[in-house]
Order: sequence, then C-alpha cells, then structure tokens
Amino acid sequence: MLSQDIIHLIQEHQIPAAKAGVLPDVILQKIRENSWFDLWVPKEYGGLEQSLVEGCRLLESLAYWDGSLGWTVTLCAGANMFAGFIDAATANALFSTGNVCFGGSGRASGKAIQVADGYRLTGRWSYATGAPHLTHFTCNAVVIDGEKEFSGKPEVIKSFFVPRDQVLIEPDWQTFGLETTASHSFTIQDVFVPSENSFELNPTYATYPGKLFQYPFQPFAECTLFVNYLGMYARYTDLVQKNFYLRAKHTEWQDKHGKLFFKQLNIAQQLAVNTRQTLYDLMVQSWSSLLQSREKDNVVIYEKIGRLTRQSLSAMRSHLLDLHVKCGIEAAQLDSELNIVFRNFFTATQHALLQS
Repeated sequence: MLSQDIIHLIQEHQIPAAKAGVLPDVILQKIRENSWFDLWVPKEYGGLEQSLVEGCRLLESLAYWDGSLGWTVTLCAGANMFAGFIDAATANALFSTGNVCFGGSGRASGKAIQVADGYRLTGRWSYATGAPHLTHFTCNAVVIDGEKEFSGKPEVIKSFFVPRDQVLIEPDWQTFGLETTASHSFTIQDVFVPSENSFELNPTYATYPGKLFQYPFQPFAECTLFVNYLGMYARYTDLVQKNFYLRAKHTEWQDKHGKLFFKQLNIAQQLAVNTRQTLYDLMVQSWSSLLQSREKDNVVIYEKIGRLTRQSLSAMRSHLLDLHVKCGIEAAQLDSELNIVFRNFFTATQHALLQS
C-alpha cells in the first residue's frame, strides 16, 4: 500500500513532528503529491473518488506507521468529501486547483443568522484537525431567522465552510498523543457566508451523483475512524511482540512471564484480525448494495458497523492498557515508538464518535 521510501520518510519525521506539534512540510508535500486529502473528492473535480474499502485500506496503512498522520489524513479527507454536497460550481472551482484542504468541527456550537444571499456566522469550535494547513474551516451552526430563533420549531442546523483568512485559530491543542494533528480550536466572528458556502450533509442533498455521496455519513465516519484504531493497534501489538521477544532471551523473564504474556498478546492480536475481517466484509457488502441501488438492505449492515466498531474499540483499549504495564521501562520512555503509539491510540479513543 505504501512504498518503502514513504514509510522511511514517515518514520524519520514522526518524533520531531510530534515535538513540533505539526506535520512537517515534507510530509504535507507527500500528501499532496499522492492526493490523499482528495481521497473522496469526485474525479470530475480532480480527486481520487475511491471506494470506501480502497480508501479505508490506505488510511489503516497510514495509521499503522504514524497514528497522527493517519488521523490527519482521515479527518481532512473526510472534510474534503463535502465536495459532493456543496454547490457543484463552487466545488469544481475550488477543488480543481488541487490545493484545497477542508477541516473543522461537527459540533453545532455557532449561530448563523439568515440575511440576504447568505448568513452571518458567529461561534467557537474545538478540535479542528490539521488547523495549521487548512485552507477552509468547516463547522455546524444553528440557523436563526433574522435576529430570532425559530419559535416552537426544532432547531435547524446547517453546515458551512469559511476561508482560512476569516477564521481566528486558537493554538490550544495540548495533548500527550496525536500532537502532530494540531487539532486547535477556532473562532468565527460575524462573518458573512454566501448561501453557496452552506450545505447539508445528507445523501438527499448530495450535489454530485457518485455513489460515495449516497453512503450515510454516520457509518462512513465509523468506518474511516475505526480503521485508524486498527492500524495503530496493529502497530502497537507488533511492537509489544518485539518487546516480549527481546525480554524472553532472559531465562528468568521467560520462565516467570513468557507463557502467560505471549498468550495474552496472541488473544489481543487475534481480536484485531477477526475485527478487521468482519469490518471489511461489512464494508464490501454495504458498498455492493449501494452500487446495486439496494440501500434498504444496508440498514441492518449500518447497525452492525456501529455495534462492531464500538464494542471492538472498547476491547482493544482494554488489551492495550493491560499489555502496556507488561512492557517494562520501554513503555514509559517518551521517545520509544511503543510509548508514542500508546499515547496516540489512547488520545484517539477520546473522540466522541465511537464511545461505547
């Protein structure tokens, strides 16, 4: 999936990038050269428009080698996927340049006052992954009719995208993992947003006819996020295996812990193998149904994806915590890859989407 040159480049920059708290230019250049941010952008607009399975395999591979990189590409590519939901002429003009990177927040923590030809947008949003390199910030906001909210009616929430120069970035991402994602907060203060820069993330309102944009966003997000956990978890258990092999050379450790520790590791690794197979099978089934216009068949599959990803993530987290205390001082050293992957995985599990 990834060339050895790219893998070497990723590994070379992982530690200094984490210390700097931002993806280095050389990695961003590779992302652009390979159009990874445009993974889900329509081909007509210059993107790759990959199938769900193809895209997820790439994301899993990136997360295996560097969780921060995988997470950043996942969130930014997921935001660029909005190209299939915004005004078609606007999307074509934007994404055909090949230099666009959307990103932001899905929380409706702003307000959008309706005015002539658009909205006046104000709010503050957290966790905009990739904030330093985003060209546009996406956000959700409650729509207000004039100066009054809709009285007696359900809240109306719309999505918006705003150019970088109209956004104030607050550099507040201070975590012990996924540092390189630079998922800072941002503020928008009474900015006019034209109607064509608003959209609704629902297959009913897709502006591009590709099948990807008929796949509901909830299971799409569950799949694309979860393969990051799979990648990081697989890398972590591989590193634990290496740790155990080295320590097993000492007879005392092998006699005291070897059999039990390796058995626990095998159980943890088998969980990932089984979960990966089941998840990709569900992706293939749901994508096949979508291609054959049998969307009703996917209702049950989407429910299975939701249950599988949440239950499996909970089990993986438990295995990770159990294994980490068995790895000795290497597990506590800040610059050891074992520690880095642990911190990245644990930080990623704090995302609200797959909380069980």
